[in-house]
Amino acid sequence: MSTTQRRRGHKPWYRQITRDRVLMALLAVAVLMLLLFAYQAFKANSSLRLAASQAELLQNQIVAGDDTAAKATLASLQDSTFRARSTTDGPLWDIGSHVPFFGRNVEAVQTVSRVMDEVSTDALPPVVALSKQINLNTYSPHDGKVDLAAINEIAPAVDSVSAALASAQEELEDVDPDSLLVPLRGPVSTIKFKLDSAKAAADSGNLAAKLLPDMLGQKETRRYLLLVQNNAEIRSTGGISGSFAILKAKDGKLSMGFQGSIQDLRPVDKPVLPLTKNEQAVFSNDLGTNLLDANFTPDFPRTGQLAQAMVEQGLGTKVDGVISVDPVALSYVLVGTGPIRIPNGPAVDQNNAVDLLLNKTYVLLKDRDQQDSVFEVAARAIFDVVKEGRGDSRVVIDGLVKSASENRLMVWSSHKSEQALIRPSGVSGELSGNDGRVPHVGLYLGDAASTKMEYYLDYNTTVSVGRCLRDDVQEINTTTELTSNAPANAAELPKAVTGNGSFTPRGTMRLILRFYSPYAGGFTDVRVNGKQQTVYADTHRGRNVTKVLLTVKPQQSYTISTSMISGKGQGGDPVFSTTPGVRSMQNDVSIKSACS
Repeated sequence: MSTTQRRRGHKPWYRQITRDRVLMALLAVAVLMLLLFAYQAFKANSSLRLAASQAELLQNQIVAGDDTAAKATLASLQDSTFRARSTTDGPLWDIGSHVPFFGRNVEAVQTVSRVMDEVSTDALPPVVALSKQINLNTYSPHDGKVDLAAINEIAPAVDSVSAALASAQEELEDVDPDSLLVPLRGPVSTIKFKLDSAKAAADSGNLAAKLLPDMLGQKETRRYLLLVQNNAEIRSTGGISGSFAILKAKDGKLSMGFQGSIQDLRPVDKPVLPLTKNEQAVFSNDLGTNLLDANFTPDFPRTGQLAQAMVEQGLGTKVDGVISVDPVALSYVLVGTGPIRIPNGPAVDQNNAVDLLLNKTYVLLKDRDQQDSVFEVAARAIFDVVKEGRGDSRVVIDGLVKSASENRLMVWSSHKSEQALIRPSGVSGELSGNDGRVPHVGLYLGDAASTKMEYYLDYNTTVSVGRCLRDDVQEINTTTELTSNAPANAAELPKAVTGNGSFTPRGTMRLILRFYSPYAGGFTDVRVNGKQQTVYADTHRGRNVTKVLLTVKPQQSYTISTSMISGKGQGGDPVFSTTPGVRSMQNDVSIKSACS
């Protein structure tokens, strides 16, 4: 065979490229890229999981004031977030973020990695640098005084981290862990949860740092009305304010002055402040004439205004704000302080405080002055223990946080700039009106017979959603199970518990239940044990209010169901709020939207 023939039989390399070979090569490259991507994803996943654990550890160390450990943990956290970000930052991941279906998973991991790295490198170092000062002891009183200078020192760092976490939370808002691949759901969900928790803690610290110096008398002496609500005679925000005290704050130093009861602040003939037509229709003029009824309304800032005016008119004392707690909240605080001794009385601890203050006092003591005295002595004893900084300050503050989450600890300030900060916080006790896309639902209870029988009351409400209608209008339903656990012979209990029988037979409860629809929404149906009830057209703060009156015998139960619709454009998750009772309960509970 000639050389020419051999050359004619040999194909050039580019002519040897076939479609099949191209496809095989591309497939091989794709497999290699996929393996590389999977390896990098595994590394990023591991780094993010480790970072989540380190972030939680760092938060605990900062709270405890362990600055040495916090600095070491921060360095480890920064290393983990840097590795996660470096692994997910590159052309391979940028290309992957545009691949159908898988793209949102890639983009989510990239976003989480970047946000976590920014938080660890930009937001946390200033806080960790002051971690010895930024801890719960800084906000707590010691020897009767809060160190305001220490709070002023840490305020800028706390404000900075709060802002950074808010920005991070906003960037991750649209990342839905449930929409991701199974291996990614866990770490992404964990990080979002821990970020939300850290943001809530930072917000609380930031709020305290902004409010406490002025509210505790940094510039001028402050006075506050402390209300101790009695859940055994139930009202919308908890119970009647049968016991109160005047607190004084100057340069961080705290003291309790005059203590009194309704015997010292008698009802007046005319409302101390003008009431709106809606307030008069829903609550009557008693809202503004009697301290016991100032919390007929579930809107604590309004209760604060009315109580302030009543104290000024009745006692000649001007207060700068109003603080409210109840015996259940006090029992949470006692977990941290340990038992306290009441002079000439029993030791009060976390286990017996509610029973003693809301029941035994009225069963065992017939004299009203003696009953009032128990509340006054217990309130002062607990105040003194907390003021002196005795016990575990971290556990005490945990108790206060739990109280606020159940709407048992509320604060109102007459100073507009302070109230503007308090308003969006968990201690405001404000009744929501128009809250944009979020529909708020409420159930608030009141004793209509002047008894202490609600010590025996149990109630629980479940909320569900129906359809999402046009314009993001939601169908919302509530079911409330209500039971009297009073003994069968409750009529034989002392009149201090049962009342004198003027408004309801002794041993029974006479209750008014006020249901609140979302803003600009309304009720479509109300039933008690399946029987249809009148739907009322009253309104309060733009929300439809309908009521149910019940007489509840010992051991009797009722089921109350309501159906309602939200206002237009309220496609967010509904939030349910209710009266805090004698038993621990969740409040401000969020329910998955029908429109999501």
